[in-house]
Amino acid sequence: MRQFLRILIGVLIIWFGFKSISQAYAPIQSGLFSQLQYVPFVILIIATIVALLLDNKYFKTNHKLYQYIISFIGLTFCGIVTFKFVHNNNIDNSKTLMHISNLPGASNVLRFDFKDNGNFRMTKFDKLGQTIYYGKYLKVNDTINIISTNNKVEIHNFPQWGFIENDTMYWYGFDEMIVDKQ
Repeated sequence: MRQFLRILIGVLIIWFGFKSISQAYAPIQSGLFSQLQYVPFVILIIATIVALLLDNKYFKTNHKLYQYIISFIGLTFCGIVTFKFVHNNNIDNSKTLMHISNLPGASNVLRFDFKDNGNFRMTKFDKLGQTIYYGKYLKVNDTINIISTNNKVEIHNFPQWGFIENDTMYWYGFDEMIVDKQ
């Protein structure tokens, strides 16, 4: 029974660890049921705490370090997810160089916040909330190139590069947008 419990907790840690990592690196949904996206991470934390308590108990009787393998795996998953949450929070709190938003009547309702550290935050507004995407960009003179993003074909024809002229952003193959510089 003792080994079965450890195997079960190990499987829970691995399963919810991968779920938590995939959720942390995916676009953030905020809206009606947005808090449900954190359930795998909460279960991972609880399973890791239980594993630490059990592994500590078994270590006291056997004195073998391999007893902590499941706990180490759980702590690694928790560390990776926490690092991504802190990284996104640092992007949100860094200084914004310019806001770019859609013109009235555009097919996509988006807002870009280009930060001074080479990252951007893009918000797509939906009927029941919003979806937040993060990525990196490179600005050379009046041209902006999107280097990477966590958008996985959720926005059709996602802009890759564009240029700014006066107060308008012209994306290649995408909607024109209004520039609001800080």
